[in-house]
Amino acid sequence: MSYHPEQHLLDAYAAGSIDAVHGLAVATHLESCSRCRALVAVKERECAQAVMNGPETLVANGSEEFAGMFEAIVALDPIQPKAVQAPPAAVLEVNGKQFRLPGTLSKHVRQIGEWRSYGGKVYSAAMDLGEDNVRVNLMYIAEDVHIPQHTHKGLESTLVLHGGFSDEDGHYEAGDFMTRDASVRHSPFTRTGEDCLCMTVLTEPMLFTQGVARIFNLFGKGLYP
Repeated sequence: MSYHPEQHLLDAYAAGSIDAVHGLAVATHLESCSRCRALVAVKERECAQAVMNGPETLVANGSEEFAGMFEAIVALDPIQPKAVQAPPAAVLEVNGKQFRLPGTLSKHVRQIGEWRSYGGKVYSAAMDLGEDNVRVNLMYIAEDVHIPQHTHKGLESTLVLHGGFSDEDGHYEAGDFMTRDASVRHSPFTRTGEDCLCMTVLTEPMLFTQGVARIFNLFGKGLYP
């Protein structure tokens, strides 16, 4: 595992200020990445210390509204914790193969739509997470497939769940987390004997930049997987 969420995403996750969709992607990465779990733990301790310092510190930092919330919370009666049982790992089937999902995604298995096939080599299933400003998909790329070069109008975050793929910038394997913006043009591909299952989060459609695939740009000024 060589690629990780940027530090600002880890900080936002620890502070609870990250949006739900990117939070899910980061949480899934954390399941298999001890490095990022350690970084998040440090930030969580810093946030907890700020709260434990009390409302005076929060007011001094200009957070009077949060200080009032803090006082209200600590005045509540304590709640006894209940044992939480992790859901069983969900298994997906695509292109005749089965894949076991991480626990974070298994919780959302009912929100995964039907698989769509692009030429029997690339498959996509949308995840309905109730967010209107982002598009979340699971994507499966069969072996020895080249996706036409494209860029992104907004941001694309990709988390590899199984297998791996490559592009002009490197090779990515299970657990790797990458973010691409409009400054990047790339042509993802899988090698012979290698396939890939990944989770993608797009804030805007992708735009093809080479070949006949550019015709898709005419429909809605871009394409979601």
